[in-house]
Amino acid sequence: MNIAWNAEKKYFHLKTGEMSYLMGVAPDGRLLHLYWGKTLACEESAGEIAAELLMPYRQSGGVDSKNDFTTRCEISAMEPGDYSDPLLKCVHPDGVRSLRLRCRSHRIEGEELTIVLRDEVYPFEVEAHYRGWADLPLVTRWLVIRNEAEESVRMEALKSAAWYVPSGADWRLTHLSGNWGSEYTRNELMLTQARTVLQNNRVTPSTAQQMPFFALDREGKTTEEAGELYFGVLHWSGDFSITAESQYGKRVSVTCGLNDLTGNYLLRPGETFTTPRCTAGFVQRGFERMSEVFYDWQFDHLMPRGKKSDKAHAPRPVIYNSWYPFLFDVNEENCLAMADRCADLGVELFVIDDGWMPGRVNDRAGLGDWTADPKRFPHGMRAIADRCHEKGILFGLWVEPEMVNPDSDLYRAHPDWIIGDPTREHTLQRHQLVLNLARDDVRDWAIAWLDRVVEDYRLDYLKWDMNRYVTENGWPDAAMEDKESLSIRYTRNLLRIWEHLNEKYPDLLLENCASGGGRSDFGMVPLADRINRSDNADPVDIMVIHEGFSMLFVPKTAGGAGNIAPARHHIHNRPTPLDFRIHWGMTGSMSIGINILTATEEEMAALKKAIAEYKRLRGDLQDAYVYRIASAREHPYALFEYVRRDRKAFTLFAFAHGMRNWDLMLPRFRMRGLIPDAVYVCEDGRRMTGEALMQFGLPLSLKGDCDSVMSVWHEA
Repeated sequence: MNIAWNAEKKYFHLKTGEMSYLMGVAPDGRLLHLYWGKTLACEESAGEIAAELLMPYRQSGGVDSKNDFTTRCEISAMEPGDYSDPLLKCVHPDGVRSLRLRCRSHRIEGEELTIVLRDEVYPFEVEAHYRGWADLPLVTRWLVIRNEAEESVRMEALKSAAWYVPSGADWRLTHLSGNWGSEYTRNELMLTQARTVLQNNRVTPSTAQQMPFFALDREGKTTEEAGELYFGVLHWSGDFSITAESQYGKRVSVTCGLNDLTGNYLLRPGETFTTPRCTAGFVQRGFERMSEVFYDWQFDHLMPRGKKSDKAHAPRPVIYNSWYPFLFDVNEENCLAMADRCADLGVELFVIDDGWMPGRVNDRAGLGDWTADPKRFPHGMRAIADRCHEKGILFGLWVEPEMVNPDSDLYRAHPDWIIGDPTREHTLQRHQLVLNLARDDVRDWAIAWLDRVVEDYRLDYLKWDMNRYVTENGWPDAAMEDKESLSIRYTRNLLRIWEHLNEKYPDLLLENCASGGGRSDFGMVPLADRINRSDNADPVDIMVIHEGFSMLFVPKTAGGAGNIAPARHHIHNRPTPLDFRIHWGMTGSMSIGINILTATEEEMAALKKAIAEYKRLRGDLQDAYVYRIASAREHPYALFEYVRRDRKAFTLFAFAHGMRNWDLMLPRFRMRGLIPDAVYVCEDGRRMTGEALMQFGLPLSLKGDCDSVMSVWHEA
């Protein structure tokens, strides 16, 4: 990103090959938004926009607050004439409840711009940060807030960014919502003169009901392939709020940041607070271009890198997880046997899920006591790790650091570590309570035992889970001024533990699981190597789940939903053929959950063949863009085209369920994202140019229920 300051006309221009972002400084020092959209290749155009929009301020020194259709503050803080959702709202010691921030200085350092603003009267300073990402059409924003007064300031709103789209049009909001087992559900609505709020206030997850993501398109006309699109995500793994607001005159803005319901914060004298980062972008080629940008951003900038190898681009191992076949019934004997059979199959990582701690034979006890059960693992967890490593496979373990059972040594020793109210009975969910990670001593305890487990058990992989929300949102022994910031402090300490694990064990593979996809957010993307898409492994439901997931996240990180699970998943208990489940397993980070100690010879042979084929194609599938060719929201089938990022290979996955007789006459499906003049050869012998594949398309045959097709093509 190129960042320039025009001192004569008082504007900043942030520019990439696809996007320009303009801000101007008004005569009174306010930082105003001017333009966001297609690249302004001619700098004279940027100057003309700045001159026109700043003109009213130069002529009058202000605006008529009753009829101001131009004021768009970059940092909305209840300025005169600005009635939009504020980024910052505070209460000063004398009771004044607003800020009047004025630009004082700025600095440009490479791809980062910092603008320093101060209140006209109060010793209160804000640094507005803007960061680019090479030539990607993205800009990341965050605020650093300093209270330089001798008394505390109460912050009642702590948002990261306000984003403005062109006025005068009708705008459609696209967002992703859901619930346990139905994550990433796509929703669309036309904005009216109102505030539409997407938010989470459950403390422990970020994405249980809403994703911290938005997309806006004009008139609702943008498609997968075409149309302008404005979009953004918040880098935060806890309570958030995204407000899409349309004011009179169809002036639309989106504010993103911490949730005001649970995010009040007392900023003490001399204290600094940094808001979560928020990244937004603009593209002209629809939702698929947005996804390409998100993928490139993750591959090239965000995903964990490791030390011994570049984890972002290294192949993800084929996993065997003990949960579906064994639940809590794991012991030394069956785990050693599973490790041996994993090696025979070609599995590369064996993970023991829940059930390995003392007394953990169900979900009623043992959570919080993070040592191997000496009765079921008489030689400790190290014996399993050693067997795996002898067989040439990696070893991993499940943990749930944020939770505790009342029937545990930890709870008996530290009942004060629980989030709750002294006058309310604790609400149990899954027979467990939530540890107060907002406390620094709980954070330090978690870091200490995680270090011990990783080192003593020689772990190559750690699966972090979280299986309940906060109900009684209390912190009995905290100072009154800190009680209302529990949510912020909880998430901040959560991320600090993840940062510690990445810093101390850069090559440890980390899975982000939160009751399935409860933390599928961009706060976690730089910290986790794998995302649990969902606990729902029913392959028919995944036809919709994967569509939403693939809009934002690189599929090589996708775990959970899509694993090769038993034929009948407990959610629907409907039978699904092994081939159907295998094809879904190839769409993400392949994992297997079939009982390989009792599987038939035919099942074992099919799994072994599938694993070998997946490894052969893994480079094509894991370093790829995903194009959503057909949606299960609109048809009884779904098509996903995986195009290797160099465009020289693609794999088409087609899944069908509920086909009817009149669905048999399927159209030819046109591919996307290929090199037009390249010749592609299918593994069945067919040859077609990229242009023909994209303009004429491919025929497919899909029938009945749980039918699937995989078609592999490479450049000749």
